Amino acid sequence: MMLSPQDLPKIVRNCQTTGRLSRACPTDEEIELLNVIYNRGRKLGKEAAESGVRLLIDAEQARYQPAIDNLVLELQRQFNVGDRPIIYNTYQCYLRDCPERLRTDVARSERFRYHFGAKLVRGAYMESERDLAASMNLRDPIHPTIEKTHECYDNSVEYLLRHSTESDLNVEVMCATHNQASITNAINSMNSLGIDRRASTICFAQLYGMSDQLTFNLGNRRYRSYKYVPYGKVNEVMPYLLRRAKENSAIVGGATLELESIKAELKTRFTIKI
Repeated sequence: MMLSPQDLPKIVRNCQTTGRLSRACPTDEEIELLNVIYNRGRKLGKEAAESGVRLLIDAEQARYQPAIDNLVLELQRQFNVGDRPIIYNTYQCYLRDCPERLRTDVARSERFRYHFGAKLVRGAYMESERDLAASMNLRDPIHPTIEKTHECYDNSVEYLLRHSTESDLNVEVMCATHNQASITNAINSMNSLGIDRRASTICFAQLYGMSDQLTFNLGNRRYRSYKYVPYGKVNEVMPYLLRRAKENSAIVGGATLELESIKAELKTRFTIKI
């Protein structure tokens, strides 16, 4: 049996003393809002399952993430029971607790027998996360160096790929990254584990308009590659895109590399051989 936020009021009412659990208990109004969110999530999950597509739910700041995780868990248990995972959760690898969360969620999927889907990113809320932790006298939740974040990302990819070869359930991972080294490491892990490049186990994704040299080269080599296209009102989309650009400082260097690749390709195409 797995408890949900909706179960907390009943549990709290049976407690003899009050404490942190009591203070965290949602109100009746919040329970109603949770039910609305869950119903909307189920509607989207049902539509995705019937349409044969995946539904990837994005990550947010740490103070919101437990609520998102609860929603995703509910949807995964309902919709990831066919022949493949439909619902993916997103894991931010710049967080110190990412490896533990990932392994806990994988173990839960094995225990309750549903397929597992994950999107791996580095993270986009470094300053606000650190500011909040400092204001509450909490440990910095972010890895101390960018190298540690890279290590966490690559280890998480390798862990999921290896688990996919050992489990009788389907495990799928989207490597959402503009980091060429991480893509190379993922491909090396695929090769060492004998995972075919067209297998549904792994795919790659970059933002539309960024790192085209990575996306197109992956596609040309028959790896499953996607472009992520944000859409919506300008005042909603632009802050999102700015956070994505800030997420990976290597993007600027990647743009330079992309221009050099374009120049080299143009030179090749326009050179007249005699």
